Formats: sequence, structure tokens, C-alpha cells
Amino acid sequence: MSDVPIDDTTAVVRVVEVIHAPELLAHYAGQDITVRFTARKRLKEGQQAMFYTNGWLFGESVAVEALEIEPVTASASRAGRDMGDPVGRLAQRDLRSRFADAKLVVSGRVISVRMPSDVVAARSARAAERPVVRRISEHDPDWRIAEIQIEKVHKGKLQKDSVSVRFPSSEDVMWYGTPKFHPGQEGFFMLHKVDDAPEERAAMERAAPVRDKGEFVVPRAIDFQPFSEPGGIRELIAPTMRGFVTPIAEQEPGTPPRVPPARKRSSSATPQKRRR
Repeated sequence: MSDVPIDDTTAVVRVVEVIHAPELLAHYAGQDITVRFTARKRLKEGQQAMFYTNGWLFGESVAVEALEIEPVTASASRAGRDMGDPVGRLAQRDLRSRFADAKLVVSGRVISVRMPSDVVAARSARAAERPVVRRISEHDPDWRIAEIQIEKVHKGKLQKDSVSVRFPSSEDVMWYGTPKFHPGQEGFFMLHKVDDAPEERAAMERAAPVRDKGEFVVPRAIDFQPFSEPGGIRELIAPTMRGFVTPIAEQEPGTPPRVPPARKRSSSATPQKRRR
């Protein structure tokens, strides 16, 4: 790439095979790209290696920054070819990562959506003082709280039948890819705690309510999957699905997944003896 200086920290690399990549970079097999290293490179001309990279510059070609370099092994190369296309492999890797990071993975149904109570109180107080025009800040998330009725817990522990999930209802470009919930929506939810999601923490705390924050958040579209969609979260939780949702392959074409009724609330009261 002509815009990249040639020195001891760069190299032109012929891509033999793409293992994981977004769609934009999935078709570079057989092409030359520029790789920049964090330190002086130790590769020799003609040497093969596996590169873990992030995108850097895009133009007539592409330049990437190497995060890690490993020697190529026959087993690793064969495993990459057996796992399907690069875009699908990347999506599956991201899904597994989100599943591992989730505090709770559940199947359930949205039973209500409301505005956080302290936001309602603040707006009511301002309106009572004097009529004001609410100024919409840039990328205002316009938070809502969805109440999710739990059908089954697939990961984590939960001692009740519902949880509250905060999500941005705004259609602003910053929140375009986040799930937007409405009553009656059913599916699989990968629920996160704000403190456990460092990459999304700043966004999730933007103009967040102080008291009524909700118990969990779903920062990314991948965190929710409707029952009607095959694969995805369904495959990751397959061992816990027996007797819950009829597998897609076993259903009649065009019919929605069959979901059993909500769990009955258990009582913790100790039975008392009847007096005679």
C-alpha cells in the first residue's frame, strides 16, 4: 500500500487463507496486503505464519496491524477450512464470546415496557414548575425498562420468574444496532451487567437513570434472538433445551416454535399442621 512507509515494522504479505473476517475483508485470499508490527519484525521472506490483526488503513489495498503472529500448523489450517466461511466463523466466535461474558442467558417473553421511574419523576417535577421545552442531547438513548418473564434459565442462577432489562429506545445512529423490545416479544436473551461489559460501559451509562436502572442490559443486537430464528444462541444452549422448545427441524414448516407456559412461582412457606 503506497501510503504506508516501508521500514522494519512493516511487511507485504500474500494472503493464502482468511480464517476469521468481517464481510468487508473476507475476500482477500490470494491478494497482497500490508502488515504493520508493534515491534521490529522477525519474519523472513517466504516464511508462512498465521496473523491476528485489526484493520488499519483502507484504500487501493488494505493495511492491518498485527496483534499476534503464530506459526502455521497443518491441523490449524485444516480446522479453519472445515469451519465454513470466514464471516460465519467470525460471527460464531463473537456469539460464543458474548455467551461466555453474559451473566444470565434465558428464554422468555417481554411482558411490559416502561420509562424508568426516576426519569418520570424528574420530568413531572420540571413540568410542575413551569412549561419547558425538553432539549434533546446528541445521541440521547431515551432509556426504557423491559420486564422479561422467564421461561427457562440456560446459564447462570435466578431465584425469581422475571427480570428487568434496560435498553435504549432511541433510533439515533449510536443506538441503531441495539435491541428494541416491545410487549409480547419472545426469544433468547443474553443478559449482561454494566460493570461486566467494559467495552459498552460508557454507552450504557450515558444519561442512565440513577435509581431505576434495571437489573441487566443488552448492549448489542447479538444479545437477543427471536424463537423464530434457527441456529445462533439455540445451538449454544442445546443441552438445556430438551423438553422446552421444539427444535426447528422437528416442526412443521411455517409454524412458530412451541413454548411451554411460564414456570409456576414456588412458595418458600413452611407447611403448617392442621389444628384439631
